[in-house]
Order: sequence, then structure tokens, then C-alpha cells
Amino acid sequence: MPQIYQFSEIEFLAFFLVLVRMTSFLVSWPVFGVAQVPSSTKVLFGLVLSLLVFPTLNWKISGFSGNLQSMTIVFLFVKEAFLGLIIGYLGRLFFYALSIAGEIISITMGLSSAQLFNPTLEGQASVTNQFLVGIATLFFLAIQGHHLFLSALNQSFQLVPLYMESLSFAHFEGFSQVVQAIMIMGLKMSAPVLMAVLFMNLVMAVIGRAVPQINVLITSLPVNILVGFIVMIISLPLIVVQMNGLLELTATELFKLLKAF
Repeated sequence: MPQIYQFSEIEFLAFFLVLVRMTSFLVSWPVFGVAQVPSSTKVLFGLVLSLLVFPTLNWKISGFSGNLQSMTIVFLFVKEAFLGLIIGYLGRLFFYALSIAGEIISITMGLSSAQLFNPTLEGQASVTNQFLVGIATLFFLAIQGHHLFLSALNQSFQLVPLYMESLSFAHFEGFSQVVQAIMIMGLKMSAPVLMAVLFMNLVMAVIGRAVPQINVLITSLPVNILVGFIVMIISLPLIVVQMNGLLELTATELFKLLKAF
């Protein structure tokens, strides 16, 4: 049994640095980091993970400088909090793409005024947004995406050691390309509904010109909603396939960012 009361000050410092990174990640990571999960549960889960991970870390007391200044300790804690948050929010990029697709589909179908609270994104969202994010959550859990990010968090201690007293932000210059790729993914997922509703609007325009007695403005709304839902249900397998590529993109960019630090 380890003699916890015989730990040195450096060992206590290292453990609390691990605790800060773990807790920051659990506050921001997808699905389980929502506001509906109590903060006490997140902190307790972070403590349990820290107790499990800390004995397995290959870190050395000699890695810390012999004369730790107060500002150095503050910087180390801020660095760990930043790393935990950035890993968690990068995991949410997977859901942001589905949110973009859901918002585009809702606006196209005319359902943008029907807003519901989305616990995953902690804000108002349309019904199609909720539906796609719900499908993404089930897919995320089915392929054990939470295990993937917990594994990435564990490997982050090898890529960014606890005693590292500097960070490189060079990789953030290309982060705009990641955001662009996420938006393109969201647009691709919504493309079938966009094309179907566009085609139906063209058909309704022709019908309106041929039969002026029909009120196209009123008639086209339920038709667009019906066609949009039918096409969205038919194209769900394609959306699920794109989810796999999207999760791989998120994981790849996550490890690139950790290696760049």
C-alpha cells in the first residue's frame, strides 16, 4: 500500500496538476460535460480518474526545476486547465458539425422558429438540430468515442509533460482550416435536403405560374417540411457514414495539436 503521507511536495504538486487537467477536461468534454451533470459529480469523477492515472504516469521529480517559484506553479496550473479545456472543446467539434447541418436543414424546411433547449450545446436549437445531435450522441457512445478521448487525455501526459513550463501555439495558425472542414462537413450532411427542397420550390413555382389560383406561399410550406423529412430519413445512412470520418478528423486534429505543444 503506498505511503501517501510520505509523498514529497513535488509529488503532491504533480498529483494536483493531474487533477486540474482531468477536471477541466470533464467540465468541457461532449455528452458528459453538459450542465445537467452536477459539478460535484464531475469533480468526483476527475478525482477518481486522477487516482487511477497518476500511478501509471512515467514522470520524474527531476523534471521539475529545483527552485519552483510561485509564478511558475501558477503557470503550471493554468497550463493544465487550458490543456484540459482545449481537449474537451475539440471533442465537441464533432457535434458542432451536426449542429450546423441541423440548423441549415431547419432553415431550409422552414422550421427555424421551432426552438428547443439543446443540453449538449447549452443553448437554443431547432428540432432537426436536436434530432441530428441525438443521433450523433448515440453514434458517439456506440463506437466508444468517450473511450477515445479518455485515451487521448491519458496520452497527453506523455506528449505534454506535467513539468513543461512553456507552450507552443504555432499549430493554432491552421486551426481556421479545421473550422472550415467542420463547416464543409455540416454542409455536406445537409446537402440532400437542400437539393430536394430547392427542387420542390422550383416545381411549386412552375405550378404557381400554371395555376395562379393556388397560393404557392401557403402550400409550399407543408410540402417542403414533408419532403425535407422524407429525404432526411432516407439520407440518414449517408450522414452516419460521414460521422465516422468527422470523428476521425476530430481525433487527428486533437493529436496534432497535442504534439505541437
